[in-house]
Parts: sequence; C-alpha cells; structure tokens
Amino acid sequence: MTQIFRKRTAAAVLAAVIACGAASGCGNGSGSGITVSAEAKAIADEYFPGDSSSFTAWKDTDRSKIIASVNEPEHIPYFDITFGDFICEYMYYLIIYGITDDMSEVNAESCRNYRVNIINYLTFEKMYLYSAEKDYGISEASLTDEQKEQIKKTAEQVRSDWAVNFYEAANAKLGGKAKTEDVDRLCNEALEAVLQKCGINEDIFYKWELSSKLQELAKDEMIKNAAVTDEQVQKELDRITGEAKEAALNNIAEYERNSSYQMAYVPEGTRNARHIRLTARDGESEEELLQRANNTAEELRSGADFDQLLADHGGQNEHIVLKNSETSGKHYVSALYSIDEKGGVAMPVQNEDGSVFIIQYTGDASAEGKTALLKSQLYAYLKSNAENTVQIEAYEKWTKEYKYNIDCEALKVAPEDIVSYGITSSGIIG
Repeated sequence: MTQIFRKRTAAAVLAAVIACGAASGCGNGSGSGITVSAEAKAIADEYFPGDSSSFTAWKDTDRSKIIASVNEPEHIPYFDITFGDFICEYMYYLIIYGITDDMSEVNAESCRNYRVNIINYLTFEKMYLYSAEKDYGISEASLTDEQKEQIKKTAEQVRSDWAVNFYEAANAKLGGKAKTEDVDRLCNEALEAVLQKCGINEDIFYKWELSSKLQELAKDEMIKNAAVTDEQVQKELDRITGEAKEAALNNIAEYERNSSYQMAYVPEGTRNARHIRLTARDGESEEELLQRANNTAEELRSGADFDQLLADHGGQNEHIVLKNSETSGKHYVSALYSIDEKGGVAMPVQNEDGSVFIIQYTGDASAEGKTALLKSQLYAYLKSNAENTVQIEAYEKWTKEYKYNIDCEALKVAPEDIVSYGITSSGIIG
C-alpha cells in the first residue's frame, strides 16, 4: 500500500528545519462514536499491524505529565506540552510506518530522531500560534464563520481521502458486489480502527486544518512588510550582468550553462540557431545518411517547412551559439557562422555520435526582451528571500523570548539532541 497517511504540514516557517509534519492536539482515544466491526479491524491490522499498546517502553508515563514548558521569565501555561500530546504523534509515526519495535538496533536511531522532530514541531507550533494571537490577534475565535466552515469541509475531505484508500480491501471483505454506502461504511470503520491504534482523537483532522489556517494567516501578516525595491532588483541585475560579461570573456562554459547570464548579457555578434538532428535508419550507411541530410538541406533551401521537419525528426529549437562556444562543437559553430543570411541553412554537420545536424541561422542574439523577464524573476527571488528572512527572524525572536525546557528523559533522547535542533533544553523538568 502506498504511503497514504501523511499529515498535512502546517503553513509554518522553516519548513526545511521542521521535518516532522505533526500537529498538536491529539487525545487519549478516538471517541468518534463509530463502531469498529471485526472486518474493519482485520483491514486495519492487515495494513498496519502495530498498536500503541504493544510499545511497552512508553506505557508507564502519565499522559498528563508536562514534558515541555516555558518558565522564563515566568511560567506561561499556554506553552505546556503533555506526554499525551507527544505520544499520539509518535505512535502515529510508528504504526503508519510499520515499526513494531522502536527500541531495536535497526530502528533506534531513526525513531530517536523522529522523537526529536516531534517535540521540535510541537514547541514550534506552540510558539507560532501563541505569537499569532499575541502579535496579530489571530486565533480560532478571530476566524469568520466562513473560514471555520471551510476548515471543517477541508478536514472532512481529508478524512474521506484517507478512508477511501481502504476501498479495495473493504470491497473484497464484502464480497465484491456490495453497495457503495456499505463499502464506504467499512472504509470509515477501518480508518477509525487505525486512529484507535494510534490513540488519536477523531477531531484531529479539524485541529490539523485549524493549525494550518492560523499559521497561514499569521504568516500573511508577518510578511506584509517584506518589501523589495526597484533599486534592489536593479542592483541584483547589475551584479548578474557583470558576472555574465566576465564569464563570456574568461569562462565560456560557465556562461553557456547559466541561463540568467544569457538573459542579462549577450556578446555582440552572437547568433541564434536551431537545428534538425538526423540519425541513421535501420541498415542505412553513414554515406547514405549524409546524402539524405544533404537532400534535406536542399529541400529547406528550396522552401521546405523547417518547423515540420524539426517536429518529425527532432533537434533543438532556437538557442544562442557564441562564436567561441565550448559546448556546441567547432564544426557546428563554423557551419552556423558561415551562413550569409538570416534564415539560411548550412551544409549538414556530422556529430561525434554519428548523427547529423542541419543548422539554420535564425537571427542575431540579444539580451533585449529577456532582461525584463529576468528582472521579474529577480523580484520574485528577492521577495521570497525577504519573506523567508522575516520568518526566520520571527522564529529566532521566539526562541530567545520563549525558552523551552524539555524533559529529555521522558522522550528518551539526550539534551544535545534537542539543542542541535535549536531548542533550549535543561534536561529534566522538576
């Protein structure tokens, strides 16, 4: 079965750092009111044989125990994270990924890393949502009825998408000729059985979507002032243009590999070209291929449709070719620059692999017309950087302002593991 049970990652800062994709708010059981039949349990066990009750290393910790909190300069209850918040996320990971012994030699390291990912995300999410309300007045209470309804609809759709992945197994259990509503019922029961295995509340789907929406709205507010000026864009363009000129003069291969260089600057006298590439047919000799290429070139000089032949045989559409090109080959360059008029076709040029190029000189190359596109790309790039910077600065501010203490013993990780992810840890909370 493909990996279907992937949590929706919240619209969070530092996605590269936050690798977990969890969401807080798990409870001690599903409690949806759905009755799980024996058939549904069998389906769940077939796909995901693990069960939270089988991981004995975690059975003795009280789910209400606080395992992460902010106590400086004072205790802020909002930031408290319980063992229950953590363990259902962890059980989700173990069960969905088919791990039945997280303490075995083969799984110990990856599972420890994931425990760090989970607490890293849970603390991050707490800081994000706390700051969303404190700094921007964004919370569940501030959402409009329309926004809440959309979150609810999305959550229901996510749950439905999950459940439908059991369709084939549910249909088979019911004999292959059951009514759609009966198959849907069994799919939902099978999903409920999986949630029970993980110890996840049914309302987790809504909480995932709610967290995503709140973080999305907070991010939108956060990046409003991440402006980019025309001067910044022009400065970046000037930098690239200077590098392009230097490369065109002293490092042709680098220039030819860099599309931005070619959009910023093209050496005077450079030509545009396109070519048809002919290869030998079955049983066709080299001489016969060359003769066919010569005939094709003559047809083109007589008005044959280059576009059609290019589509029929393949080749390359218009591209720039420098006089001193290091990627096009000397014979190719020589043939192109031997053509007297735009639109002219050179004598066929044999390639190293035995194929033959029929080259057309399409016009003089210039950066004009491309620079505007490059400027728009630079603006998007600088805007993205500015937005990322704002978010990173916000995250750094939070971690300085809200210093988390992590109960590493309860998580079965070392303090240095937590610190490596940028979260302050004093080891065990008293």
